[in-house]
Amino acid sequence: MIAEVAAHVPPSLGAYRDGVAVGPGGTAALPLASLHDPAVFDGAITAFAAGYGGADRRAVVSYWSQHYLAALATPALTALMRLGRPLPLAFAATSLELDEGGRPARLLIRDGGACGGAACPAGLAGLVEGHLRPFVALCHARCGLAPRVLWGNAATILGHVARELGGDAPACEEVAACLGWRGGAACATTPLAQALRPDASGGPRRRACCLRHRLPGVPSCGALCPLERCAPPC
Repeated sequence: MIAEVAAHVPPSLGAYRDGVAVGPGGTAALPLASLHDPAVFDGAITAFAAGYGGADRRAVVSYWSQHYLAALATPALTALMRLGRPLPLAFAATSLELDEGGRPARLLIRDGGACGGAACPAGLAGLVEGHLRPFVALCHARCGLAPRVLWGNAATILGHVARELGGDAPACEEVAACLGWRGGAACATTPLAQALRPDASGGPRRRACCLRHRLPGVPSCGALCPLERCAPPC
C-alpha cells in the first residue's frame, strides 16, 4: 500500500486501494519481465485457470487481465487525478503478487520504478506507453489474445475508475482525453479511446468481446457487451 495514495481512494473503489505498493515483495513476487518466459507465464495463471476447467485459454487470460488491470487502475489513476503525479510503474521495474486463487492481487514498484531509456510521456499516456503496451503485447504473445480485447478491458476498467474519481484538475483533463472523452491529439492516438464506442443511450459499449461468456459461472458484462449487436457473434 502507498499510504498517501490510499488516503485519496473513494470508498466505491476501496477493494483495490492496496493494488500497488513499493518494495520487492515476498519470494513469490514475479518480476513482470519474467512473464515473457512461457513457462513462468503458464505457472502464473495455472491456479486461476484451474477454476475454469478446459475453457478457452484466451478467455481465461482475458479475465485474468481484468483482475490485473483492476489492481493497477485504482492506485494509478488516484495518484494522477487526486495528487497530480504518476506512479512510477514502468513494466520492466514492476513485480506482481498473486492471491491463493491465482488472481493478480498487487503490483510492486521495484528499483524506483524509473522508465529507463527515453523519458516516458506524462499522465495516463505515460501509463499506456510504459506499462499497458508491454502488458498487452505479453498477453497476446502468450496466448494469441487479440490486442483489441485487452485494450477494451483496460479502457473499461480505467474509465470506471476515472468516473468514480471525477475532478477537473489538468491531470483529469488529460485522462479524459486519453480515454476518448475529449477531442484533441490524445483522443486520436490512444488505443484506449478506440476500444469503446457509445451505444444508443450514449453509454460505453465494447468494440470487441472480452470472451468472459466462455467461462463457466462468470456473469455477463451487461450493457458493455457487444455480442447482442453482432451477427454472427463476434
